[in-house]
Amino acid sequence: MSQALLNSRPTHQNVQTTVKLQNIILPNLDICTVEELYFRLNSEFSMNYEQNIIEINKSEIISFDTYFNSFSIQKWQEHTNINSININLNVKGKFKINLLNINYSSQIKGLVHQKIITNTELREVCVFNDIDTQPYKGLLYLELEPLEDNCIFAGGYFYANANINNFCKSNQKIAIVICTYKREAYVNRNVSLLETHLFSQPDIGNKFEVFIIDNGRTIKDFYNSKIHVIPNKNAGGTGGYCRGIIEVMKRKSDFSHIVFMDDDVVINPEVFERIYNFQTVAHNQNLCLGGSMLRLDTKYIQYENGAVWNKEVIRLKPDLDLRTVRNILLNEIEEHLSYNGWWLFCFPIKSIDDSKLPYPFFIKMDDMEFPIRLNHKIITLNGVCVWHEALENKYSPMMNYYLKKNELILNVIVSDDFSKLDAIKRIIKFTLREAFCYKYQSANVILKAAADFLKGPRHLTEIDPEEKNIEIRSMGEKCVKDTELPFMYIKYEESVNKIESTMHRWLRFITLNGHLLPSPFFYQDIKLTGQGYKVIPMQEYRPTNVFRARKALYYNLIDQEGFVVSFSREEFFKVLMKTLALSVEIYFKFSKLKQDYRETLPELTNREFWETYLETNKYSK
Repeated sequence: MSQALLNSRPTHQNVQTTVKLQNIILPNLDICTVEELYFRLNSEFSMNYEQNIIEINKSEIISFDTYFNSFSIQKWQEHTNINSININLNVKGKFKINLLNINYSSQIKGLVHQKIITNTELREVCVFNDIDTQPYKGLLYLELEPLEDNCIFAGGYFYANANINNFCKSNQKIAIVICTYKREAYVNRNVSLLETHLFSQPDIGNKFEVFIIDNGRTIKDFYNSKIHVIPNKNAGGTGGYCRGIIEVMKRKSDFSHIVFMDDDVVINPEVFERIYNFQTVAHNQNLCLGGSMLRLDTKYIQYENGAVWNKEVIRLKPDLDLRTVRNILLNEIEEHLSYNGWWLFCFPIKSIDDSKLPYPFFIKMDDMEFPIRLNHKIITLNGVCVWHEALENKYSPMMNYYLKKNELILNVIVSDDFSKLDAIKRIIKFTLREAFCYKYQSANVILKAAADFLKGPRHLTEIDPEEKNIEIRSMGEKCVKDTELPFMYIKYEESVNKIESTMHRWLRFITLNGHLLPSPFFYQDIKLTGQGYKVIPMQEYRPTNVFRARKALYYNLIDQEGFVVSFSREEFFKVLMKTLALSVEIYFKFSKLKQDYRETLPELTNREFWETYLETNKYSK
């Protein structure tokens, strides 16, 4: 990677500087080897990973109309002061090089410019200069055709002459805040990548510092002045990221932006350079950049590209295969974003002060409430992403508690039309779904979440977050490797593929998913080949999966572990009675609760509260 500011010189308001925009990068064994995310070749060929180059012969064509290496021309037009671009490549040999444009409406590629170059040795050369960007929408990308054998491509970059904004003029940095809890392996891996691929780069490497907020107090110091390890009370992800904001604000004049990043992601350090480059020339000083989440198990699938909160989560552009040009173009279409997950989220530090910190959710919903309250424009860019374990692979009753409780709190804070009936419907829906599926312990976890919501906002300040987390962890079903019932894939597949008729659905409904059925109507055997027990996916399970079975094994194929549940009328009706009682309580208390949560919002999002809550004097260096 090359430096971010090329040929930088002293600037004033109307003097332009040569600014790096985006590197053309290649796959990496340590990060991702899905080559179609980086380049396309019209022949059976694999790049040289050891030397990080592509060796190609005559008649082979390499194209960069890809997720990481196409150039999002429309977003650079609309959100920055870039009017023209230049492209340098590091190549050896004789090439015909085409600069092409493609947009979503026509999806037909058009030639922008063409050039033939010859390099007798591997070196950097300017291929295109002062290309006017205004006539084009969608994507710009390069296509290289060798005109002789043994040609080499070793990267390149887009750059421009532009007026840089104030934060770059004052030489401010971006603070990368990572909150972690006993995930040393992930943290050490990502720090190593940053040191190797970002901090070692001239100029751009000095534009970042990392603040690792260590909620588990287990991370050792790094021998790097750009990396700060801050021991912190375990107040969840919210407390960790809030501590990061507090630490960065102690040196507010040094930083222009903060980037929140999860500790358990895989990331290409190029992402941070792209974020810095874009913010360098952005029109809107309050612009926020969100990173897409790609699946770690299927690295070319996009889980989410930003999201909207409308009483519930609406994922944008979910489950796209980013190897296809059509989906890359679809990603270019801007949508309204309420928020972006904190697996990667960049926001300007000047937007926050001592009274605008996150709400004390512990975990879950903090990455929704905080950006909604900031109310800034959020955009995403192709190539700015992380790889994260698919959320559906993570089962935890503890997560259910925080999701359901914090969802109620978030709705009463931000949704004016969220009513007592909406709240009651949600509690009944989620609790009875768990009980219908014989997951009575999980149902009680949700009831606990509703009960704690009813205790009001003061309850959040009175509890010890670490002790509360231990309490919640003790509730709910526990996954184990060796379960009471044996795992059978054929049974698992039957559950996944089960199709239900309308009549069958009504039968389940009027019998409360079998809890009103007499015992003779249940399957009697529990043989491996019988119907007496079912094997059900840990996520995306349905009440129909357990209907008329006496036992069920919930199983996670990724971790190869699970837990067994058993049919119980007694436990079901206990859950039902608690649900009805809590619903009545919500009905009578809701209006006052909604007012309390809103009125105490300033008190629970200021620096004085957070420093007391986090006991920063106790957990400091």
